[in-house]
Amino acid sequence: MGYDKHPAGAREGGIRNHLKILGSCLVMIGGIFVLHHAVPLDAAVAEIAQQPSKSNDASGTMQTVTKLLAQPRSPSRDDQLYLAAVALFKAIEAGEAPVESRATLARALHEVALGGHANAWVDYGRCLWNGWGVPRDRDAAIAAYKRAAELGSDYGAYLTAYNLYWTFRKYDDAYAYAQKALAGDDPDGAVRYLLGLMAYNGRGQPKDVAKSLALHLEAAKRGNADAYFELFVYAMQGIGDRDKAVFYLKQAGQRDQPRASANLGALHATGQLPGIEKDLGESIRWYKRAADLGVGRAAAALGVMATRGEGMAKDPDAAEAYFHRAEDLGFELDEYLRTNGVTRRK
Repeated sequence: MGYDKHPAGAREGGIRNHLKILGSCLVMIGGIFVLHHAVPLDAAVAEIAQQPSKSNDASGTMQTVTKLLAQPRSPSRDDQLYLAAVALFKAIEAGEAPVESRATLARALHEVALGGHANAWVDYGRCLWNGWGVPRDRDAAIAAYKRAAELGSDYGAYLTAYNLYWTFRKYDDAYAYAQKALAGDDPDGAVRYLLGLMAYNGRGQPKDVAKSLALHLEAAKRGNADAYFELFVYAMQGIGDRDKAVFYLKQAGQRDQPRASANLGALHATGQLPGIEKDLGESIRWYKRAADLGVGRAAAALGVMATRGEGMAKDPDAAEAYFHRAEDLGFELDEYLRTNGVTRRK
């Protein structure tokens, strides 16, 4: 078990790679009225959770949204409607409002967006992207993100760039919108990380490994977990400072980067990389964290360890549960078990 030497810039399956559809739909909704600009994903979700509910009566919230939708457009009405949409979102998330309320929520967001609210366009775009209360339409979602960018949203520009890059593979356009997104503070380094991938792969700009390295270093200074992991991969390939490889990996793992967590599990299992001691207890801890973050290979590794009794007592039931988890995460289990000489319980 060595480190996972994935190609630089490999995708991890979605923004920050571990979003649930609910969280990805209205990621920005919690902090808009306080900050009036895009905030990082985790901060926005945390702010939603910390805000006291305006009302515990979900039906009352729904009535408020419906009433405001019937009123003529005005800046005051739009502000109130947005606040009501926040409350409705929280009620849906808490299970206090039926999922059918998503349609009204999406309608409210669209109405506010039409009034010229950039962040409402971002939120409405997420609903379009996920089919949340509206038919799923990713072209329309991109159009919504672009509209947000036109209205001055750096985060709207970033989402446009991100999805043009990963989903639509329109690299020149993605690069142009990423440059627009740089007009903001890029507080979590996500824009610089994306531009670093583009520079490494020669997408939207000529291939430039040195520029890619510099962008990832800048993103890491802003605490970007993916950038830290990319720097680890670069260092292991002889790009940048090889002596900092372990530091980069640990920094990424401490920030819940999925691949970093899985690699720490693998490297603690073998002790083959100087600076990371062999420690099966730590290996299990990191593998469990990686599995929780959606890495199927980590769940499979735990199954093998439970089968063999490595770092834990032999436990066929636990092993089978880990194997099922790996399959649920889309991991190709059979070849992995053959490679490791493990026969699955019938």
